[in-house]
Amino acid sequence: MSEDLTIDIAELRDNVRQVLAGRSNLQAVRAMAEAGGGIDRALWAEMAGLGWMGLAVAEDQGGLGLGLGELAVLYDGLGRHLARVPFLSTMLAAQALERAGDAAQKQRWLPAIAAGELAVSMVLPEGPELPALAADGTLTGVADHMPFADGAGLLAVPVRLAGGGQTALALLPPGEAGISITRKAAIDLTRDLCAVRIDGVRVAADRLLPLTSAQWEGLRDHACVALACDAMGGALHILERTADYMSTRVQFDRPIGSFQALKHRAATWKIWQEAATALAFNAAAQVAAGLPDAGAAASAAKFYACDAYAAIAGDAVQLHGGIGFTWEHECHLFLKRAKLNQALFGGSAFHKDRVAGLLFAAA
Repeated sequence: MSEDLTIDIAELRDNVRQVLAGRSNLQAVRAMAEAGGGIDRALWAEMAGLGWMGLAVAEDQGGLGLGLGELAVLYDGLGRHLARVPFLSTMLAAQALERAGDAAQKQRWLPAIAAGELAVSMVLPEGPELPALAADGTLTGVADHMPFADGAGLLAVPVRLAGGGQTALALLPPGEAGISITRKAAIDLTRDLCAVRIDGVRVAADRLLPLTSAQWEGLRDHACVALACDAMGGALHILERTADYMSTRVQFDRPIGSFQALKHRAATWKIWQEAATALAFNAAAQVAAGLPDAGAAASAAKFYACDAYAAIAGDAVQLHGGIGFTWEHECHLFLKRAKLNQALFGGSAFHKDRVAGLLFAAA
């Protein structure tokens, strides 16, 4: 990164929120869901024009060469405004290329990612059932829960290499013969998940990224921080909206926010939200610096922030009264996004075990 290139985090946060405000509102999200989903192309194009996709891409590949600290602000804003874009999966693919790609692979894909010309659908390896690459170079299997795969320009699929050894990332064009993509039903109306079936597709060597276990874990840390920040932004938004509602809804000739029991609940939410914010940004700093306990910090931020988000959003539905349970209100959109955040890239039990394992191993 150039020595004179600096970005004020607070200013970046304000700019992100200003751009996103009003774009991914209830009406837009609901309209896209009713129309069959897909990527918010107008928002993606605006993000590209602002250079957001290039924040963490190296300068020699057309980016700004910054890091996860700056990306955390974007993840927060996108969660706050329910943005329907494959930003996280695209950034994961960019990080994989930065860490494991050769010069030709980086030049082939990173400039397009930085310019916002290429949206990538990517998942991390979960369990033993990965698509398998045979000795003759053909790939067969199913990659599940691929985000926005039916609208992405590139599929980044974890695959098991021949011989049952290393896990690599296969970079596949979605329109290739032998690849079929099926949209799956998902609780979250703000993100699409797809199953990608691969039947005997030949994968050239220049489309494979062999990653070490440490590199895969680094990508998991990035995903954990991203979801923690998404949860942090969404929780803050729905908390603010609920607090406003509690100050205007009247029962027994008093605003319900004046009732002591509800004041206590709101205070508890604020404590959860502030703790989640501290954990998320601390984890972003540790992961960006490559500190020894970064993995534990990332997993701790992920399960705490996502669980807090789900609890706050669930309470918000109740405290909005009858209107909070309706399709017309935004509460259910935040609750559903929160529930998917809890499940993506490992649930709370998985990450609690990961924190304990990493810390005991270090001790």
